[in-house]
Amino acid sequence: MNRLTRIHRFYACLLFATLVPGCASEPTAPDTPPMAQAVASPSLTPCKPLPDAFATGWIGPKGGILRAGPHSLKVPPRALNTTVFITLEASSSSVNQVTVEPKGLKFNDGSAAYLTVSYENCSVQPGSQEQIVKVSETLTVLQAVPSVMDPATLTVEGKLLLFSDYALSTYAVVY
Repeated sequence: MNRLTRIHRFYACLLFATLVPGCASEPTAPDTPPMAQAVASPSLTPCKPLPDAFATGWIGPKGGILRAGPHSLKVPPRALNTTVFITLEASSSSVNQVTVEPKGLKFNDGSAAYLTVSYENCSVQPGSQEQIVKVSETLTVLQAVPSVMDPATLTVEGKLLLFSDYALSTYAVVY
């Protein structure tokens, strides 16, 4: 047998050895970290009703903050070109829901407003992740908002690209 034939057989055997284990009759699941396996769909976080809270104000290019009960809205400088009459309303409900108006108001490119929602009055399970979500008038979850949970202050801050109805939601990780 010449040298070239032996090299071809060697590579053919090597190729065969790597392909055969992949042809096993039992399928195997890919190795994925537990967090990537499944995440439950969001559900609105149950809360003890707070009194109605309402705040209004004119906010313009210099930015500003509105507070309604334990919740707040921050519009940073240069997020708006003109001065706008803004309303922040937190209705008494079994979920922490906040309405920010005028609905549909958008910000300058690259800008956003920041809504901070308290969950001090809510039933938060250990290991759950609280997040702000955009909701319909019937409290159907429409869209998750990029959010950061702060356990030290019992608040969640969400980045708003437009004004609408928002609520606090729980994302429970399922393993």
